[in-house]
Amino acid sequence: MKARACARPRPALVTLCAAALLAGCGDDALPSPLDAGVDVVVPSGDASLPPSFATPVAAAFGASTRDPRTIQVSLSSEDLGQLGFDYTAAPADGAIVFVDGWELRFERILVTVANLRINRPGASPSDPAAVGAPVAAVAGPFAVDAQKPGPLTGAGGAPETAIPLAVIRAPAGGGSLDATVRYAFSYDAVAANAGATNVNLDAGGVALYEQMLRRGWSHYVEGTATYRGVTTGLAPAFADYPSTVTFRLGWTAAAQYLNCNNPDNGGDDVPGVQPSATAAVRAQLTFHMDHLFWGSLGVEDPPPHFDQFAARSQLVMGASVVTLDDLAGVAPTNLVDRMMRPVPDRGGQTMGYAPRNANALSFDLGGNAALRDLRDFVTFSARGNGHLNADGLCFVRPSGAIAY
Repeated sequence: MKARACARPRPALVTLCAAALLAGCGDDALPSPLDAGVDVVVPSGDASLPPSFATPVAAAFGASTRDPRTIQVSLSSEDLGQLGFDYTAAPADGAIVFVDGWELRFERILVTVANLRINRPGASPSDPAAVGAPVAAVAGPFAVDAQKPGPLTGAGGAPETAIPLAVIRAPAGGGSLDATVRYAFSYDAVAANAGATNVNLDAGGVALYEQMLRRGWSHYVEGTATYRGVTTGLAPAFADYPSTVTFRLGWTAAAQYLNCNNPDNGGDDVPGVQPSATAAVRAQLTFHMDHLFWGSLGVEDPPPHFDQFAARSQLVMGASVVTLDDLAGVAPTNLVDRMMRPVPDRGGQTMGYAPRNANALSFDLGGNAALRDLRDFVTFSARGNGHLNADGLCFVRPSGAIAY
């Protein structure tokens, strides 16, 4: 499997405000340029989807749709979300590998996105969140299984594919998009919505989306992790850890992804999407799945781990399963398993990674002291996974509290 494109150097992520992410807070409470919104309102338990939701809609466009002066909006979880993470003790340069020996395969990556929009460029290039007057928008929302393959080649190149969402065809005020303007592009991740358009959910996905609706979740990720690393010379605690774990992770982390950088402009740090007078251009919402498994905050592409999940898994009908609730109450800086033993760091088996303390796995909060536990750490990190056209960073503005 190829290394995903974002393994090449990228600008540092905007430092996120933990207090804002966890509880919602006003601008006065934020030490960073990130803004927070209101608290999430969890829908009542009787929320349900209309019968029409069960049938996915026809694709908004195809690979041969090339209408000039239009922006084709698609979505992808990259080849790593679609095909999974392989494990090797000697990864190629730039490859993303779980340094503690795990292989991951995703079965569902359910997200709801909305408010696909372009604005005039902002007046202050130094402000990454600054955008100008609104030009056009597609409200959505769209319910998508980002694990499924799409009919388009992804922005990161084959084997990545992308799923068509919508086409921005013209300014709201009429006329056509200006091929000389690089419009600011933004989008939102929102809670599951009964009025969402079913883009590609099958019957199983629809049932899970109904659960997301009742819980007020914006994201649901499910898959299987299999240990492929060394089996000898390990700390005694690992004898009690499963070698295969099913992970089922659901949470709410509504956010706006503003003024995204676009690698198609010739650099990862150049924002905006510029229409073409001769063909359509793309704006691919790209979700990086490794964020869920990072061991450090405030930096880009730290080594991913899975032992923190395996150590907290429990048997459910004979299978080892872990949910976000299993991570509650565990300090990221003092990771312990279900028997309250320190989780050793066995990442030293992967070339290029050296544990700071092999006897105890510890994660770096990156200054975010308000994070309550490992569950918050995971969802806090995951909230920054929205990008544009593979690697383009967006300014992340929380629009509600993280909830479970």
